[in-house]
Amino acid sequence: MGWRPIKDELILHRWKCVCDGRNDPEGIKWNSSVYTVEVSPDWYEEHGTPVCMDCSRDMEYIETLLDCKFDPIRETLVVKQERKKSNE
Repeated sequence: MGWRPIKDELILHRWKCVCDGRNDPEGIKWNSSVYTVEVSPDWYEEHGTPVCMDCSRDMEYIETLLDCKFDPIRETLVVKQERKKSNE
């Protein structure tokens, strides 16, 4: 095991609204998908912390998502790798 660099294209950061939609002035039933966002590292670098559209406060970080598959036989994560084509 060890730390490995991962391309930004394979990562998303998930954020949630600090109000969890409970400050909904229109009384719309709370739906977690409405109050969570997933942004790439590039987006976060350019714009900073996502802001809730409902309460206008900074959202809270939940987790980082990695675009990969789980290999149950090896019990490891498999990250998609680009294969280089040879020009033969």
